[in-house]
Amino acid sequence: MKKFLTALAVVSIIPLLMGMGGILGEDSPDKIPLPDEKFNAVYIDQFNVTTECTNVSIQGKSFIEGKRGEGTYAIPFQNVTSVIFLMRNGTLEGHVTLKDGIEMILVLKGDQKAYGKTRYGTFQIKLGDLKKMVFTERD
Repeated sequence: MKKFLTALAVVSIIPLLMGMGGILGEDSPDKIPLPDEKFNAVYIDQFNVTTECTNVSIQGKSFIEGKRGEGTYAIPFQNVTSVIFLMRNGTLEGHVTLKDGIEMILVLKGDQKAYGKTRYGTFQIKLGDLKKMVFTERD
């Protein structure tokens, strides 16, 4: 009987321990992916809340990726001045303004996350919740 109760206790605790992985794991807000290159940007969300960040990335990468026609583009942040995010008919468009003044419209994945570090801690937001991303001076 004692072995049965011990086994029952272990089996009961395992789901609780596995659930802690979601709390402390990769989705933890204090752990964001660090990109290979450091860029600074200001994020503006749909409520016009402005967040200044360093070490910005999208999905941990220092480029914005999206579809244009049948092709997929990956534009490095060093070539980008700003991105305006617009939802049209359920499709997220990124109006990317390049440093040479050209604007490209890419179809983006709205569930991808943008990350950064603020002076208060880390920051993350889904691309679909953003209104604008403006790149600022690098440190």
